Amino acid sequence: MRRIGRWSRVGVTVLGLFLAGTGAVVFVGEALAAWQPSKPVEFVIMAGPGGGADIYARFISGMIEKQKLAPVAFVPVNRAGGAGAVAMEYARGKEGDAHTIMITLSSFIMTPMIQKLPFTYKDYTPIALLALDNFWLWVNSESPWKSVADVVAECKKREFKVAGTGSKQEDELIFAFFEQRAECKPISYVPFKGGGTVAANLVGKHVELTVNNPSEGLPHYPGKLRPLATFAEGRHAGTPYEDMPTIKELGYPITYQMIRGIFGPPKMPEEAQAYYATLMKKVFDLKEFQDFLSKNVLDPTFKTGPEFAKWLDGYNELHKEIMTKAGWLK
Repeated sequence: MRRIGRWSRVGVTVLGLFLAGTGAVVFVGEALAAWQPSKPVEFVIMAGPGGGADIYARFISGMIEKQKLAPVAFVPVNRAGGAGAVAMEYARGKEGDAHTIMITLSSFIMTPMIQKLPFTYKDYTPIALLALDNFWLWVNSESPWKSVADVVAECKKREFKVAGTGSKQEDELIFAFFEQRAECKPISYVPFKGGGTVAANLVGKHVELTVNNPSEGLPHYPGKLRPLATFAEGRHAGTPYEDMPTIKELGYPITYQMIRGIFGPPKMPEEAQAYYATLMKKVFDLKEFQDFLSKNVLDPTFKTGPEFAKWLDGYNELHKEIMTKAGWLK
């Protein structure tokens, strides 16, 4: 009962921080807004250096410092491993701590279910959803494959060697469905600790395909890597990549986006939860942050409070369904 209440009350707290409502609501918001961190905040990253989560956490920390949005530093710390389990277990051990936050991937939802861990996403303190990240199908620029049709024709003949972040995480899930929908020969999947390493292995021609996020692959584009299609629901209109087709429109019904959310440890004090939600809204509203999202082809999506909690429940159910279809859950 305590947990359910926390997820609901944060909406009232944030409302008090943003709206001039009744005297009682404003009083609660103002009281909680008075709290602020008194020492550096550890910003836990669920993956290794160079990947999307790492890039975003370090950018957010930099914006907080540059714009003087907080009285203390936010210190990014990579805690990769176990498909996100290492970071989740670490944050779980910080129960009640007001000076630790974590940026998440979809493995935040997936890993506890797959590994049957003694905790779920509901055990953590929801702060804010900032964006939904996209996945593109990438090949080396020197690859003979110029289109998804070229890749499919080849993958029907032989086994492909591909790479992604972690085992039984987002990248492998996408490849599992691509193998099914395109009727490929079995795909050999090689896991790495972060998307930066994954992209580097494609640059080095150690693997043949990846589904890196744009932020991970674009630093190597157009010289070393070439994207063939996006797994988004629609094309990326208004970007330099708006002519890139979706996998779906090419006849392979696969769409997927990754959560880029901020969470606190279990039982984070409500005043800290409200502070970080307000802080992340300030970051989200910065022109530099919106430009960053646009440059890296993320979909801006801000949610907090009960709206975020409800969205997470739906995202959890979606992953139960797709992981069951992939044969990962029994």
